[in-house]
Amino acid sequence: RMSRSSGKALSEICLSDAQQMMHGSLFEYLLQRYFYPVVAIFGILGNILNLTVLLNKNMRSRANTFLSMLAFADIIFLTLLFPNILANYSVFTFNISFRWLYFHTKMHLITLANWCSAIAIWCVILVCTDRLIGIRNPLYVRGGWGRGRMPALLASVIAITGSITAYQHVEYDCLVRWYCNDTQLYSRCMPINNDGSWFGNKTNPYSEGYRMFINYSTILYVLSMIIFPIVLLTILNVMLLGALRQRHQQFGSMGNSISEKRDSSAFAKTEHRVTMTVTCIVTMFTLTNGPSALWHLKKTAYQLDLLYPFYSYNVTMLCSTLVICGKASNFIVFCLGSKHFRLRLMKLAQKKVHKKMVTMGVAAAATNTERSYIRSCSLGRRVLLVSTDRRPLTGATTPSTPPLFNRERRTSSLPRQLNLIQLDDAACGSGTGSDRKCSWLQI
Repeated sequence: RMSRSSGKALSEICLSDAQQMMHGSLFEYLLQRYFYPVVAIFGILGNILNLTVLLNKNMRSRANTFLSMLAFADIIFLTLLFPNILANYSVFTFNISFRWLYFHTKMHLITLANWCSAIAIWCVILVCTDRLIGIRNPLYVRGGWGRGRMPALLASVIAITGSITAYQHVEYDCLVRWYCNDTQLYSRCMPINNDGSWFGNKTNPYSEGYRMFINYSTILYVLSMIIFPIVLLTILNVMLLGALRQRHQQFGSMGNSISEKRDSSAFAKTEHRVTMTVTCIVTMFTLTNGPSALWHLKKTAYQLDLLYPFYSYNVTMLCSTLVICGKASNFIVFCLGSKHFRLRLMKLAQKKVHKKMVTMGVAAAATNTERSYIRSCSLGRRVLLVSTDRRPLTGATTPSTPPLFNRERRTSSLPRQLNLIQLDDAACGSGTGSDRKCSWLQI
């Protein structure tokens, strides 16, 4: 009876606007409302441009396939930020439908974002490894993989990272409760492995085995998706720079003729450019994800969330901001580090613009041709539709309609390479059909 009366009393309590806010601190509110939208939009557009270049037929390679997977993962990661961003705008903050959907999906969205981040980490490792093997073994670059090897490798990365991060779907128990006579909705989440107080000053209702499973899963995630990848990337980056230096010395000592030196110099420059681009990506990734790895390890070891909750929350937000900036910086790294990427992007942009202008020009020419035909019909002249090589296609004496414009074959515009030819009555000689001689007057 007391619990029922207490629940009824809570449902009659009305929360203030400040209590209904869905940010944990003022620092998070400012980041989510003003900084994250700009970074997310810039990162999504930049990664789309990356995919435009990397998925081009002339750019297909193993490393570019891994980089394309990295761009896809970053796009999904940045897209999953928008529910958290929208939650800090009043039009969504006090909307009951949005609050209900957000409270029931928040932890799942965070889990999916961490899954995409894990995929991105291992894609960078694969790129760095592929580049290192390619420098040490030039035949590896020219050799091809089997048809199913690359899809199997990417599917393995997706499946393994997904299985390791899957525990986060059930890592927290979120209590969603109605207030103010079912006109307000509020939620609070508690970690299942919490050994302290539970909701309503109760004890943790979950079993010891379940809590141990969450603890071990968290340790496995921290080691396999944060600590070990950062250490491995640092080692691979150092080995990559060392191999590049050794390869440069080998190219400098081989070949005495001018042609051999020219060929070796060109190949060395290309290899150096590609390797430096990969090195910049790895370095940027390490700098933006390293602080998060170290802080996550320290926070887990010393339980800083329980001892210093406000301080721990803000530092976690700062580390997460660095990770988000890293996801959005790949486009900048590509443009600044790869001249070939910039040239390819400009070439594709010019091709798209040229194609659009040609399409608009054909449409305008077709419209002018139709107008000329109508004007000729109104003057009672003979009209022919001919191709650009001056071969007559149709002939009609106005006001009859040529086959291109009749009801059986109605089209919105003329096909390409058609010109309208206008003939005076005196311009054609005697004869019929193909024997009829005409002088061509193109308009």
